[in-house]
Amino acid sequence: MILAPTDFNLEATLDSAQVFGFRKSPGGVYEGALDSAPVRLWQSVSGVHVEGDVSEKAVREYFDLDRDMSGVYSILESDDRLAQPLRSFRGLRLIRQSSWESLAGFIISANNNFKRIQLIWTNLARAFGPSEFHFPEPEMLASSSEAKLREAGLGYRAPYLHQTAKIVAANPVILYQIRAASYLEARERIQTFPGVGPKVADCALLYGFQKYEAFPVDVWIHRAIRTLYFRGRKVSEKRAAEFGRRRWGPNAGFIQQYLFHGARTGMLEG
Repeated sequence: MILAPTDFNLEATLDSAQVFGFRKSPGGVYEGALDSAPVRLWQSVSGVHVEGDVSEKAVREYFDLDRDMSGVYSILESDDRLAQPLRSFRGLRLIRQSSWESLAGFIISANNNFKRIQLIWTNLARAFGPSEFHFPEPEMLASSSEAKLREAGLGYRAPYLHQTAKIVAANPVILYQIRAASYLEARERIQTFPGVGPKVADCALLYGFQKYEAFPVDVWIHRAIRTLYFRGRKVSEKRAAEFGRRRWGPNAGFIQQYLFHGARTGMLEG
């Protein structure tokens, strides 16, 4: 199957640390799972190539390909500080991953780097999932032990993920309730899970619950906001997050992703 979506950059989207289960080969082919099916994805001048037992609808929904990005592009183009990330990564989209995978993935991400997160994600998939490309369901992790999770490399995060899996397995509707809540209520509720602070909460809400007001602040975003908008002055992470939400409102999460990927790849002009 070949899709020809408007304004889609597969590489920027999958390389921008939204999800952790796709592996990239030297030839630019991504292997992972989509809609529970193993897939291989790559992009050429012809479009996005999809190999696997997955429907076009599932691919379009996962990558949010039917969203009109013109409003986001207009914001990026109107701000000289953001124009370079748009030029470099136009077509970067926010993935609509499952709420559980996003919540679990960003619990794993705390004080971790991207490659290490991917390794732990894969270790968990191999140990508890149906395949190395499928993140295990909460019931599988809940029925295991903290010691087994530590074997996957989770370290001090093991009890957080184990306890969160138990909560979700016992009451799956809780994730739907968070999704249905307003951003502020969802942010408060998701932080009741073990190991979920403000940054993990905003990442999970943005990528797994489609709360686009969320503006996660990590070291890259913190530095970019300070440099680009506060002339290098000292700014707390909390203030940086509030600044992003106030400035970009319902599009804050989209702008954050371009800022993040631009900072992480050295494309920002500060």
